[in-house]
Amino acid sequence: MEENTVKKNPYAKYHVDENAVKVGVIYQDEDNRVRVTYAGEENSRYTKMLKLKLKPLETRIRNDNLPDKEFYRLLAEVYAATVVLGWEVNVGTEEKPFWQEGVFDVEGTVIQANEFAIIQAFTLGERLFQDVIKVATNFNLFRQCQKEEDGKNL
Repeated sequence: MEENTVKKNPYAKYHVDENAVKVGVIYQDEDNRVRVTYAGEENSRYTKMLKLKLKPLETRIRNDNLPDKEFYRLLAEVYAATVVLGWEVNVGTEEKPFWQEGVFDVEGTVIQANEFAIIQAFTLGERLFQDVIKVATNFNLFRQCQKEEDGKNL
């Protein structure tokens, strides 16, 4: 009986491309362009900060006594500090965009994209934050195997 040999690592497709994690990927809508890194275990700053923020809340979480708004505020703080790499806003039109570094405040004024401003933007734009979370946690955007296959198809 012949022994089956595997010619390539069957788990390679689950490895994250370290360069993609460093450089990040872009979430973009008509008003915002946000560069994010992977929000997963390969981002040790993210996992450490998330654990630190959640530890004092363990009992409340276990007892289902942590309001969603409070949880998303905490998550926004973690994302602003460890996942968002850059933020630009469109000060042009949808047809002729002109991207400027910064974040819109509540009045639509462009302000510096610091942690506080990003947290505020995520709080004001809950759907925007949910979209950014989807991109930052989408393993396929950061997959090493996928990047290699894309390169072969060029």
